[in-house]
Amino acid sequence: MSNRIINLLDLPDEILLIIFNKLGSFYVLYSLLNSTQRLDLIARSIHYSKSINFSTELSDGQVSTIDSDKLHRFCVEILPQIHDHIQIITLETTSIERILLAAQFPNLNTLVLVGFSPEILSSYFTEKSPIIHLLKEQIKFITLKIRNEMFNDISYTYICERVLSVCEKCTYLDIKQSEMVRFSRFSIDDYSQNICYSSYLHTLIIRVRTFDDCLFLLDGRLKSLSSLTVRVSFIERLSIITDSREQLFHLKEFSLECPRFSTAYDCRIVRLLHRMINLNKLTLSFYIIRLKVIDGIDLNEKILCHMLDLDKFLFHICTIMPTYQTNNFLSTNDIQNTFINWKYSQVGCSIDRFSNGITYCHIYSIPFQMTNFMYLTNSIRNDYFQFVINLTLYDTRPFEYDFFQWMSKAIPLLRYLTLSNFLPQVKKLENQSCIPYNRLVRIRFTRAHIDYIYQFLCHTKAYVPQLSILKIQYDKLVTITNNFTNVTTQINCSQLKQLLFDEIIVYPEHFHDYFPCLTK
Repeated sequence: MSNRIINLLDLPDEILLIIFNKLGSFYVLYSLLNSTQRLDLIARSIHYSKSINFSTELSDGQVSTIDSDKLHRFCVEILPQIHDHIQIITLETTSIERILLAAQFPNLNTLVLVGFSPEILSSYFTEKSPIIHLLKEQIKFITLKIRNEMFNDISYTYICERVLSVCEKCTYLDIKQSEMVRFSRFSIDDYSQNICYSSYLHTLIIRVRTFDDCLFLLDGRLKSLSSLTVRVSFIERLSIITDSREQLFHLKEFSLECPRFSTAYDCRIVRLLHRMINLNKLTLSFYIIRLKVIDGIDLNEKILCHMLDLDKFLFHICTIMPTYQTNNFLSTNDIQNTFINWKYSQVGCSIDRFSNGITYCHIYSIPFQMTNFMYLTNSIRNDYFQFVINLTLYDTRPFEYDFFQWMSKAIPLLRYLTLSNFLPQVKKLENQSCIPYNRLVRIRFTRAHIDYIYQFLCHTKAYVPQLSILKIQYDKLVTITNNFTNVTTQINCSQLKQLLFDEIIVYPEHFHDYFPCLTK
């Protein structure tokens, strides 16, 4: 042990910092504080004592708890020595009270809470909470990383209301959710309409159920709100509240995302954007059913001409139209020409005319900044989607091997994949090299030909070290695995922790031998 320490101390500070940065502040403080004078000094530096993460998030969305001995040493020995340096703490369920009550933390202003159930989380945002004074008087920045399976719309809404009501000095609230399972969303009810929100809040990142819920957040009760990022589940044409025409002078940044088709672009989305005359940054991502394509001219005339201070505009907009409306002659060059003299960023586009008489036209900012992309087809092969983690593939032409090769390189952070294509592959080559999908966690096959299932489950075709969730038709799974005996698919199947079927299945006796990691 002493030889290793001596060798470590022989390294210059620049190399030591590279090593310690990979460890993270938790392990640096635990390993180096009160060791040698030099290492102790490095550990106490503001770089490592400013922010501490007491949680470990696993690839399947679960949160690993801290070893009790390590936690005890932090609370008794480490935190009392550095508490006045700490500004940011990330916590999970089992450690929150012990850590926050271990010292005074006079400069703590940011909390990141990970993996809490609604019952435990709500108990801390009450007047009887042992940390209520900290939440009320000191914390300005809050990020909640909630586990979707623990929440529904009611509990999600209640937590949002409690945080905004109790944390009077909160200026930033971000409520994150995993893409693993269904989302919970904020939704208006009689109780929430009477909640008095924090007058200090200037940044809110949230999921809501309807467009009315988005309007509710902009009705004036969040008086200091300058940045709103909202993902809406449904943008409907009809409203239960009266759309205000009052201008939102304080709003400087707005992001709107909706993953479902909507027909309310002109009557609701554009009308809301007309109220945001002082925006500096605008982000839009949605899928619009419309008779006419949304292009550069439409964006300029309907939206951008009303925003004279706009500096940054990021977007991904897909227009879904009857093919006869495009006269079958609309080309990507036609779309690109509507962005001549475009002052914001480069623009990519694609057009697909499907056999069902529907045309899809995608337009998007380059470089692509969104984390979601729905209905990506064979036509989109020239761009790089470096931030996309959630992808839906759809086409009425086969996805061949070279497409998946491109996808692996062009979408390196892909975690959640939905594939819909009922046409078989044409180029079925046996000597294909294995394609890596290093971060892929979940695959959903919806109306997918069995060729694509084999493309991902055969271990000689796909390297999927993180894959843990698979949604598939049971009969296709039986076929592709040869009634759970196929060796070529067993390696990738053996690591699955969750299988999702549309129907209730009585498994054969040897089923769990083929899927040993399944949660029973």
